[in-house]
Amino acid sequence: MENYKEKVNTLLLVCTLVATVTFAASYTVPGGYNSSDTDLGIATMLRDKGFHMFVFCDSIAMYSSVIAAVALIWAQLGDLTLVIIALKLAMPLFGVALSMMSMAFIAGLFLTVNKLPWLGIAVLEMGITFLAMLLVILIPLCIPYTPSNGIYRYISYYVIYLVILATGN
Repeated sequence: MENYKEKVNTLLLVCTLVATVTFAASYTVPGGYNSSDTDLGIATMLRDKGFHMFVFCDSIAMYSSVIAAVALIWAQLGDLTLVIIALKLAMPLFGVALSMMSMAFIAGLFLTVNKLPWLGIAVLEMGITFLAMLLVILIPLCIPYTPSNGIYRYISYYVIYLVILATGN
């Protein structure tokens, strides 16, 4: 039970941090706000598709992390069954929150540099590459059940092993 309590507390802290960051990002939008009389307080990039992507990803990250945090708060009641159910719910939501927060970052950064085409493309390529690496690491951690099929374990083992070799640890 003590092992689960430590996992719940660590995950709750990180989910709360993700919720805090995404909340702050929703009020400090890329491009800022209009200060003209007709559009006072409206986001300057409101009609840009990249801004729409930023808003959707930031919103999904915020809601996913809040739901995961609430589930983990319930897990602190001490019932082992509740702890296990909360962790099975929170881990995939936490994976979604991290992925969406990364995508919101990519969209926001792209919006700020897209007037220089080569830099915008470089930002997108780097972001997609690192998002793919994040997903390779997160998917095995967020899947609640490991199938008895040995192929899945074989593939996930070597994918994570390659990531460890690539980082040099």
